[in-house]
Amino acid sequence: MAFIDYYKVMGIPKDTPQKEIRTAYRKRSKQFHPDLHPDDAKAKAKFQMLNEAYEVLNDPDKRAKYDQYGENWKQADQFGGSAGGGGNPFEGFSFNMGGEGGMSDFFQQIFGGMGGGRRARARRPAEPKEVEAHVSIDVWTAMLGGELIVSSSYGKYKLKVAPGTQPGKKVRLKGKGGTQSDGTPKDLIIVFDVTIPTSLSDSQKALLEQARKG
Repeated sequence: MAFIDYYKVMGIPKDTPQKEIRTAYRKRSKQFHPDLHPDDAKAKAKFQMLNEAYEVLNDPDKRAKYDQYGENWKQADQFGGSAGGGGNPFEGFSFNMGGEGGMSDFFQQIFGGMGGGRRARARRPAEPKEVEAHVSIDVWTAMLGGELIVSSSYGKYKLKVAPGTQPGKKVRLKGKGGTQSDGTPKDLIIVFDVTIPTSLSDSQKALLEQARKG
């Protein structure tokens, strides 16, 4: 498990007096509490990490082991129970630490290696399972329907355009969008863009006016 620097999580220097730990915790918690940051997706995670740090640093015995042994402080001795030193100053909130193993493994990916220790390996972003391609069609094809050939880097495909096709309408071609790195086929999403003519002949205008009047 990568080392987490609890002092950096708490925002305090290592020589902070024991009596000031609780005050520092209360001040720091205002930055991370999810109720105060409803739009911050990482606020809850940071708040739970803060409570893990507080649980250790607020207990003089646990803090001494942490200061002496660093990332191996839990193996220095067998101890249990909740953190001492005056109890939890935010009793009304849920401080679920996510199981016996604590939250360090999970939050390492959010905070990084905050003590100069080993860094967690960054997660590779998920590959998209589909790709989009925009295809322009004229207004007449959009209104009346028709057929067209779509050429893309993945091949050529014959498509039917339904009468009354609206701008932005999507058609899914399963397995026609190339492949992911593991060989899984991607879907190709065709997005129709309807091109409106900028000039009309008199006969075209007359027909449109007739159509508009019904």
